[in-house]
Amino acid sequence: MASLSDIIDDLRRRVGELERRQRAQLRTGVVTQVDAGNGVARVQLQEGDAQMITGWIPWAEPSAGANKTHNPPSVGQQVQLLSESGDLYDAVIQGSLNSDANGRPSAAGDEYVLASVGGASITISGGGASIVIKVGGSTITLTEAGIVNDAPRIDLN
Repeated sequence: MASLSDIIDDLRRRVGELERRQRAQLRTGVVTQVDAGNGVARVQLQEGDAQMITGWIPWAEPSAGANKTHNPPSVGQQVQLLSESGDLYDAVIQGSLNSDANGRPSAAGDEYVLASVGGASITISGGGASIVIKVGGSTITLTEAGIVNDAPRIDLN
């Protein structure tokens, strides 16, 4: 039979491990590599002065059933990792956080903006009062009053 001292030491070890796992359930890091075809990325985590790169971790999508989305994170993007157990083997990239390197595409409170690399964007403003699609120097604006095309060239077929 274990002595009281051994039991207390075992409990201290177990509590320490539980506390460590609880602290590690939600972590913030920066994406270092992306494998878009397999839906996984590697993330650099900082703990004190030490840095580490995770293994390949899947990212969550808004939809993955009959309706699907494909929105891989980009290298340099700040993300949050969620692990129910507090161990990275079951972690999932849950979402991203704006940072100095990747700021918000709008400061307006009534806009939904989908922006992409290269300056292409879709902006829904005023609770749906207008939708603006921009690609390079071309813009299409849709409102209740009509559609405005502003582009160097417009082809109608």
